[in-house]
Amino acid sequence: MSLERFGLVLLGSILLALGTLRLAGITGNLTPSEPVGLYLRLPQAPTRGEMIELRPLVKHLAGVPGDTVDVTAQGSYINGHLWPNSAPILTAPYRMYPFGTYRLAPGQYWLMGSSPVSWDSRYVGPFSGDLIESAITPLWTIDR
Repeated sequence: MSLERFGLVLLGSILLALGTLRLAGITGNLTPSEPVGLYLRLPQAPTRGEMIELRPLVKHLAGVPGDTVDVTAQGSYINGHLWPNSAPILTAPYRMYPFGTYRLAPGQYWLMGSSPVSWDSRYVGPFSGDLIESAITPLWTIDR
């Protein structure tokens, strides 16, 4: 079997396995914004501090409707508490969300990744709730 054919068979097998896992309520993350690994979908509405799955991103739900978010050079303060690793990276390829104080409106959520280089609310601001797929919990991850 050629290397190219082997690669296609391997990719097809991985996609089939991921599709099967997804049906079982298991999702995965391959980006550096959160630990790479497998996550289990939870059958409950997400709450502040939990990890969530967007379509198809994985982030932490840092702020919920009614919360006050202060966006500063030091990071995002949610109701006066600095979210870990939330300082915007000045050399990131994204434009920063404007510094200021915001109150999250109904249907708005402030999402943060664990990594300081995560693409999240520090750059795009509040996310609409209809982008949230489900609450998740780590099943198996790799720390980098």
